[in-house]
Amino acid sequence: MRINFKGNETYIGTGGRSLDSNKTTICFLHGSGQNHLSFVQQARFFAFKGYSIIVPDMPGHGFSKGKPLNSIKENAIWVYEILVELEVQELVIVGHSQGCLVALEINRLYPEFLKGIIFVAGSNEIPVNQFLLDLSKEDPQKASKMMVTWGHGIDGDMSTNNWPGHSHYGEGNNIMNMNSADALQHDLHSCNNYSDGVEASKKINIPSLAVLAKNDQMTPLKSGLKFVDLLKNCETHILDCGHFLQSERPKELNSIINSYLTKLQ
Repeated sequence: MRINFKGNETYIGTGGRSLDSNKTTICFLHGSGQNHLSFVQQARFFAFKGYSIIVPDMPGHGFSKGKPLNSIKENAIWVYEILVELEVQELVIVGHSQGCLVALEINRLYPEFLKGIIFVAGSNEIPVNQFLLDLSKEDPQKASKMMVTWGHGIDGDMSTNNWPGHSHYGEGNNIMNMNSADALQHDLHSCNNYSDGVEASKKINIPSLAVLAKNDQMTPLKSGLKFVDLLKNCETHILDCGHFLQSERPKELNSIINSYLTKLQ
């Protein structure tokens, strides 16, 4: 669905169903250089499980117009304001990678807003090496291809996919190529500059879920486990795959998330 938000056309995935503020809403937040298609196998699954689904393309990503935002805080405020605009009542946020930082910041800024929070391949801090930061400005397409290669585990290398007809590398590159040329640069700098992760982690007072990846080269497992230790009430799972759990292990991830949501009811 497309709406006009803050003067820009903004795209929101809904999993093929109409939004219903009377239902529990799940908002999926994509990672750096990604868009709503990062969660294509989750959005539809949970829409047909009876949840209201919101998967926004951040400004300059996917089908959303506008300039990419400059910080995790700006992203968090943008997401919060669009959820208010859509009159969301009961909310669970699912963040992937950078989306985890945005979810953390939303809870820090608006602590009464969330019912649940789910972190996928995330941490409370995501430092980015200078080479990738520079490359994202000088040659964003090359930087994107490198991230797609690093981001997938052996399934990507072997072109193994449980979703017939799809290639991890092909799908990953196409998703990143949909965004504006400077989107990845803004995203990576936002992650690298975010310094409120420890404080934000300690402010989570609702049940949370973390699904981490054993072979994650983008947000290493040790960083995710260090993050989880800061959380008061977090259920943690580790899957044998790379950074893009949503496409590498969709059935397992959906099952874990579904179990968590059932416990929240």
